[in-house]
Amino acid sequence: MLQAGLALPRALEIASRVAGASGEALERAAAALQLGADWDHAWPETEPGADAGQLRAALHFAASTGAPSAELLFARARQLRRTRHRELEKRAGALGVRLVIPLGVCSLPAFLCLGVVPVLLAMIPTG
Repeated sequence: MLQAGLALPRALEIASRVAGASGEALERAAAALQLGADWDHAWPETEPGADAGQLRAALHFAASTGAPSAELLFARARQLRRTRHRELEKRAGALGVRLVIPLGVCSLPAFLCLGVVPVLLAMIPTG
């Protein structure tokens, strides 16, 4: 909608209909912006990680300067994807480290029973 040139308050109003949990915050912000409220005062208080809060932060520059808001949203989306991808890579690496001990505990007895014990039994002199 923003890439097509729709005004920011109208785009927020339309997005609020499909936004799910953040829909109410978007609707209130759109209504306040259409009534002429300042950008900072138009948005209700949200949690720091909430979708509405992230959208507010991403569009703040566009609203205050008149910059193209669609490109700002695309850049923010790319940044969020990179951040989440790096976080998932870190978690996957940590999982490998955390699995070493349980796998060792499970495979060490099998190695001892099937590899070391038969060799030791074969080395015992018969007599």
